[in-house]
Amino acid sequence: MKTFDLFLVPSSSETFDGEAIGRKLTESPWLIQDRSDPTQMVYHNQDNSVRFFILLDPGLLEKEPAAEHDGYGDEEAAGATSVLPDADDLEQANLPGTEEEEEQDAFIDMPTVTINIPLFQPSGVAREAISFLLSIARSAGLDSIDPQAPEGGEAGSYSSEELYDSWLKTQKSVFLELKGKLDFIRWSDERSRNFFGYAASCPELREKYREDGLDVLQVQPASYNGDVLSLCVWRTDVPAVIPHTDLVLLERVRQKRSFFGSRKVTDELLITGDDLWKILEPFAQAIDEPAPMLIFRDAELPPSQLTNDLEELKGEPATAKRTEFDGVIDFDLPDVEPEPESSLE
Repeated sequence: MKTFDLFLVPSSSETFDGEAIGRKLTESPWLIQDRSDPTQMVYHNQDNSVRFFILLDPGLLEKEPAAEHDGYGDEEAAGATSVLPDADDLEQANLPGTEEEEEQDAFIDMPTVTINIPLFQPSGVAREAISFLLSIARSAGLDSIDPQAPEGGEAGSYSSEELYDSWLKTQKSVFLELKGKLDFIRWSDERSRNFFGYAASCPELREKYREDGLDVLQVQPASYNGDVLSLCVWRTDVPAVIPHTDLVLLERVRQKRSFFGSRKVTDELLITGDDLWKILEPFAQAIDEPAPMLIFRDAELPPSQLTNDLEELKGEPATAKRTEFDGVIDFDLPDVEPEPESSLE
């Protein structure tokens, strides 16, 4: 599927802060570098499943970058390898008359940073990718280019809304070119807002409840009966911050008695978020902003009523599967006029 591409290039002054690019890349906990090709990086936010790719100008890389990851296999790892030379090295490399001038000319037209943003995914994906790109641009003194714009776009300083609007226009154009021959799953504004609003708050929630020992559950898209819904996973003996998702994969822990005493056993069942909410809400702290969530602390010694309700809870086998956002949208696409009957013969 075609992507929406954005470029970062030196401004008219042709100077930029290479170290700032390295710092921005290294600061992100979601970047992984491809060891086989250090110019390629994948951004994969584990809190919300946002995923996009970044390509660096080879001229920015050291001759032998010390990459920490072998390909994209270890997507749970955090942090990117610093692969950028010092600013002095970059300035020297860009001076005219050096021995490598011809080589510099060969890659001077390549954008300093390229970002590939998926089309036909929720708006939160584009907004996060654009925000990340512009943060690099601001810190390093780079201009942006939107090659989807008329005549390939012009380098300049663009707002996130301008680039987001172009992302929307591009996929609407692609959709019309394909004459609507694509299937989509339409998320409501509320579902999308709750999903991405909660996910964005996860770092702050982890810090806030770290000393309390609460697990901040992650949300993820899950394929279920031909649909894509929001899902979280909760083990019932773990105190946690629990988002209100469409589905919950419940790891229900119970005491099983035997002749030799009792032991913990765990079974899994898939339930709706509404079902869990009705059971837990009387025993938890409810929060509505930035998204509905419950702060549940009494997991180790739960009230007897809660224990009974969880034991009696009926669900189904864990049939929902983690998936990607491809084909999930939270915005409207234009109507496609039906082809004339003669063209269908």
